[in-house]
Amino acid sequence: MPDAQAAHEFTLTALLPALAGANMIYGLGMLEGGLTWDYAQLLMQNEMAEMLLHTVKGIPISDEKMAVDVVAEVGPAGEFISHEHTYKNFKELSKTKLIDRNTREVWKERGGKDIVERSYEAAIDILENFKPEPLPEHIQKGLKDILAEAEAETAEIKASEKKK
Repeated sequence: MPDAQAAHEFTLTALLPALAGANMIYGLGMLEGGLTWDYAQLLMQNEMAEMLLHTVKGIPISDEKMAVDVVAEVGPAGEFISHEHTYKNFKELSKTKLIDRNTREVWKERGGKDIVERSYEAAIDILENFKPEPLPEHIQKGLKDILAEAEAETAEIKASEKKK
């Protein structure tokens, strides 16, 4: 089931290859070693994968990102929390959709749903309401050409097998 154990196992399974430079995270949505697939699990792991990928890309270093001018402006023993730069940038590192970082009070006011409940609701919403943008015509044609080529090859293989 999509729970804390599944989240922990996914994180460990995905983090180590990501840190080693792998460019693919395998098995999103899978449970029971791949025997079961779950919509909520897919959405939770997708958010976790986004966080992992954000982590492994590193921290950009620049005068703007380091807020060098703000540090000089605020000075020693100053506070940065109420500074405009902090307000403009504090959410940049973590833009979660399913992970709830509100206080317990706010969480309860909003229904007290855990991540699994929120994930199933999001999955149902996607299944019921998502309207994909059609692929551009040239892409559709390219895919149709690939399919026609594969079908022709399959027909050739079947014909040669019948001759045997």
